[in-house]
Amino acid sequence: MIPSIFRSAVRQTRRHPLYVGLNIFGLALGIGVFLTLTLLVRYEYSFNAGFADADRLARLDERWSMSGTTPYESADASFKALPFLKQDFPEIEEVVTFTKTNLYVQKNGQFTHFAGQTTDPAFFRMFSLHFLHGNPDIALTRPDGLVLSQRTAMTLFGKYDVLGKTVEINRSGQKTIQIVTGILATPPSPGLLDDVDMLLPIPPQERLIRTCFRFWGSSCGEILLKFHRREDIASVNARLSDFVHHRAAGAAEDEISLGPTPEKTYKLSIVPLLKTHFHDVNVGDTDNGVEQYVIDSIGLIGLLALILGCANAVNLATARAGLRAREVALRKTLGAPRHVLFSQFIGEAMVVSLVAGLCGLALCEAFTPAIASMTGEAIRVDYGFIGLLLPLVIISSGLASGVYPALVLSGYQPAAILAATRMPAGGRRAALLRNGLVVGQFSIAICIVICTLVIDRQTSFMRNTDRGYVRSGLLIGQQMHSQDIGLQRRMLDTLRAVPGVTSVTLGELEPNPHALTRTTFLHEGSKGRVKVQMLQDRVSSDYRETYHPHLLAGRWFDTAHGQDDGPSNEDFKNGSGNWNVILNNKAARAFGFGNAGDAVGKILRLDSKHFTIIGVIEDIRFSSPRESISPEILFFSSLQRIPFDNPVPAIRFSGVSRMLMAERLDRAWRTLLPDVASHFSPADELMETYYSGDERRGHLFTLGAVAALLIACLGLYGLAAFAAARRVHEIGIRKTLGTSAGQTIVLLLQDFLKPVFAACLLACPVAWLLMRQWLNGFDERISLSPFLFLLAIGGAALIATCTVLGQTLHLARAEPARALRAE
Repeated sequence: MIPSIFRSAVRQTRRHPLYVGLNIFGLALGIGVFLTLTLLVRYEYSFNAGFADADRLARLDERWSMSGTTPYESADASFKALPFLKQDFPEIEEVVTFTKTNLYVQKNGQFTHFAGQTTDPAFFRMFSLHFLHGNPDIALTRPDGLVLSQRTAMTLFGKYDVLGKTVEINRSGQKTIQIVTGILATPPSPGLLDDVDMLLPIPPQERLIRTCFRFWGSSCGEILLKFHRREDIASVNARLSDFVHHRAAGAAEDEISLGPTPEKTYKLSIVPLLKTHFHDVNVGDTDNGVEQYVIDSIGLIGLLALILGCANAVNLATARAGLRAREVALRKTLGAPRHVLFSQFIGEAMVVSLVAGLCGLALCEAFTPAIASMTGEAIRVDYGFIGLLLPLVIISSGLASGVYPALVLSGYQPAAILAATRMPAGGRRAALLRNGLVVGQFSIAICIVICTLVIDRQTSFMRNTDRGYVRSGLLIGQQMHSQDIGLQRRMLDTLRAVPGVTSVTLGELEPNPHALTRTTFLHEGSKGRVKVQMLQDRVSSDYRETYHPHLLAGRWFDTAHGQDDGPSNEDFKNGSGNWNVILNNKAARAFGFGNAGDAVGKILRLDSKHFTIIGVIEDIRFSSPRESISPEILFFSSLQRIPFDNPVPAIRFSGVSRMLMAERLDRAWRTLLPDVASHFSPADELMETYYSGDERRGHLFTLGAVAALLIACLGLYGLAAFAAARRVHEIGIRKTLGTSAGQTIVLLLQDFLKPVFAACLLACPVAWLLMRQWLNGFDERISLSPFLFLLAIGGAALIATCTVLGQTLHLARAEPARALRAE
């Protein structure tokens, strides 16, 4: 039986190479896309899954819900909670801090950057990781210990066996000598330790001076937890509100606590480490979050591509079933039972599916590196996984594409076939099936095309929308990590003297800010007392000339007004006085002012301190487009008496290229801070992490749309080819009765395009619902314009027309006499 099946498959390939080729290509493309996107989805779902006891690992998040602001969640949590967590929750086995830090190794005046994390000695008890060299139990117990990744050890020393070697680490100008105590083997990926080059213990002095260790309202890194049992996570989560009330409460004037009822505005929540990758899409202080439904949609595109390939095979098989009708009739006349014929045709479908599966694997090999490059993810072809999946795909595809055609072919009645003068068309049921398959194929393809257009338009909108400042001609530096007011003044003067610089300013916030400070202010207005938590920024002279913020009402800061020079940190803590401030528009609305002008002149209070609003600016977006813009308050420093906390310089330039300007600024920086690495970057480059993920996933949707359209067009081409063979007589009669070639073309195109337009009617509402949900995740978003839907419909109609045009022209130009004689 099997040799007969193979011989029949080869014979059909020789007799009808176009049909078989289209069948194999469509199915192979579907299998290739399915395998590739399945690898991507599997990768996205495997974050942190490679760690031992991954289901018992979790992260402690903070949730803030202050009046006048949108509630938000942060992956960073106050380290003030550390000593109490294991005391209050015996279910917790280990708890450690995990703080990102930028490290540099300086050699011959050149800085090499390494991504570092500071943590506690218990980290390697929480994460059972393999060391190439060293003992994980003691690697971080000494204050000057240093654990290197494999690639970092090779970069610094050219070998792995480097225990006891010293490395001079530069952290924002602070140099320390660290001793290599371990070489970490490649950790499970993807996960928490991706791209981590160095692990260091927390310096003892940081525990004493950093505010995140001392105050409940301050955070600087993550808290990781390991539980004795997986079930303990939910149990502890349910009791965290009582924990906050017990441990974070205090008197209203107590700056360490969060007031008498902290649980009203501050909550803690535990997120299992296995869920953080999808959970973090709307969480602050994270950079690897992705929407789960987007990844599911990408996986669905792969599955739909496979289904489209199978549907295409069914369409082509039923379309050419009539070509084998007489073969079936003769074999049945000679005694072949139906089940034998059914097995024969199923076997041929399996052979085609096998060939298509092997071709699909080759396509997967080609697609996977391209997808990895496009998404920036370390995706590779896992042959162990593919070896299990591909046979299932081949068998499923063979059955899905072969059962119905086999039933149709094996069900032909010999007498009716041999008595007929024409090959059978399969009846109304077969025609409905073929049209239904085309409708289904194009519905899926058009839906993906619409989604692709919306994603592309939204990502373009996010990049190009007004962010409240002028980005062209603007370069942003790095934090100075200094509160030396003299050094800050000299830095401004030095950068101003660089040729090509038109203005320089300092600020404590920048695009993709390093740190955020929020404080709650109060306003007594006509509608009563209003409290709003606002993001703080301090700016220097020339801020307006450098960033070009849009002033909606009032005036800008001026050194001629003494009260413009804002309060110092000591004034904030203990002082009293009156100062002038500027709000953003979001803050003005949060306080209940009808418009920006109404806010000017009003007074805000913070304890015994008073702040007069002298101006309102348009909202400035330094954060992710998915996050709501925070109410913001700006203070001013003329650098006469108030220094900045770790200021960031911003420079506006003209008349010189960006690269040359950056080089000049770096040289100027090194004259004052030779031990601090500098890199002046465009604002768009700093914000790139917020936009690149959506753009890369948009490219995947584009590839899915192309594959879906291509497979759908193959199905439509098969339908057109079948119709061309069936309607030769009809067209001959029409032309004999006077129908012109143009009228014939219009008639045929109407018939061929009806399934396409029916598909459009099905696809549009589905795409609208999907994209409305996706767009709801953005603070600023485009509207779902009918133009995008009409563009997709028009493009699909044009592609479909081009697909069937060859068959249509061939029929329309056929000579009536020859068509009738042939019939």
